[in-house]
Amino acid sequence: MSLQAHALEAVRKWIRPGWRADLVSGVLYGSLRVVAPRREVALRNMEIAFPESSPSWRRENLSRVYRHFAASMAEYLVVQNDPSLVDEWFIQSNGLEWLQKQASKGKGAVILMAHFGSWELMAAWLARRGFPIYGIIKDPDDRDLAELIEKYRRNIGGRPISKQFTLKEPVRRLREGGMVVIAGDQNWGGNGALRIPFFGKECKTPGGPAAFAIMAEVPLIPVAATRLGSFRYRIDIGPPIDEPCDRTREEKMLTMTREASLWTERVIRKAPEQWLWMHRRWRD
Repeated sequence: MSLQAHALEAVRKWIRPGWRADLVSGVLYGSLRVVAPRREVALRNMEIAFPESSPSWRRENLSRVYRHFAASMAEYLVVQNDPSLVDEWFIQSNGLEWLQKQASKGKGAVILMAHFGSWELMAAWLARRGFPIYGIIKDPDDRDLAELIEKYRRNIGGRPISKQFTLKEPVRRLREGGMVVIAGDQNWGGNGALRIPFFGKECKTPGGPAAFAIMAEVPLIPVAATRLGSFRYRIDIGPPIDEPCDRTREEKMLTMTREASLWTERVIRKAPEQWLWMHRRWRD
């Protein structure tokens, strides 16, 4: 086992809710503050998204971003030892009926997510509600770490789909009644990229969530898990992003992807400290 994977597993075995989780979160937060990964990228992204903001606000928000993700990592490791804890942590939920409606018909849905709040705990909460959750993921380069993270995801109810199977496998799962989670908030350099305004500035946006929904003839339903406090979340589901009628497939993808991007933007504006600003969203 690689050093990184070994260290992660050691912390997972040791961590518990309470002072141990607080300690791990504090150490991670302190490390992020010192290392400041992609600090300049994050600050530039915030300047693009919030041009009226001051440099001091952007620096303070980045500090809150680091704190949020440090706490999220600690929570994710805690829940590995007892997945039922997510039932206690999600104290509010809205829109569950959208997914229940699909499940009652034996049909799946594309779940549109953003790298916001805790997408891992969101998937765990949905899985514990009985939904078959599949996630399209990109494995880390560290093979041992990739295997460990896959083990963690399966432990809390997720079923990973590697990006190398990003066409046939997700569509098959959707048609079988699966709920396939796909991110729609990162810069996409592949052939399926669409140029969509995001916070007022165009960037390449994945058309995959809309494309899979159209191909499998299932709805595209946005879902976000927002942090309300330490070990406290709210999950917001739907309403579905409707497929336009009487348009070409390309026009449908473009319209749905624009709506998906607007939904993501609205979610981020409500809690900007909970989004992954370190990604090069406007790289082009």
